[in-house]
Amino acid sequence: LLQKKGKTSFSALAQTISKEILDGEVSVDDNSLSINDFSFKRPNGSIYNLLDCATGVKSFAILQLLLKNGTLTDKTLLIIDEPESHLHPQWIIEYARIIVLLNKEVGIKFFIASHNPDMVSAIRYISEKEDVLENLNFYLAEKTGEKYLYNYRLLGHEIDPVFESFNIAIERINKYGV
Repeated sequence: LLQKKGKTSFSALAQTISKEILDGEVSVDDNSLSINDFSFKRPNGSIYNLLDCATGVKSFAILQLLLKNGTLTDKTLLIIDEPESHLHPQWIIEYARIIVLLNKEVGIKFFIASHNPDMVSAIRYISEKEDVLENLNFYLAEKTGEKYLYNYRLLGHEIDPVFESFNIAIERINKYGV
């Protein structure tokens, strides 16, 4: 998918990632099938193999490349497990903003699992600001009586129950640390 050429390029969103977040461009050698031919270039001319870059850079770079090559469309469903993993706190918010903008401007649908209050809040409130809150639903996984079996409760736009479930970590800290 990273080397595929689609029909529609969303270069404006790709430029948002390039200029506002990464301060650089990702590219791939069109004549190669090797993952080693993905590079990240800074405005000062420095070029890095994308494999040698931080995970956060890779996360944004992959989205940037998929936008530039036209792979992402309104038919796309991106399933992302913990997109905030390995991101600096400010980049968590930027990633949430890009997710919301991808939904708003491209029509991409997302299924995201997150345990991070910043990611959950950012998606919720940026969606409201961008006037796409009606596209958003939160679900809460709740344990059943059976091991490894959960029910998923539809929360709509409400995130307070999600935060209540995050309090389990505080309970564990109190149990083991105090």
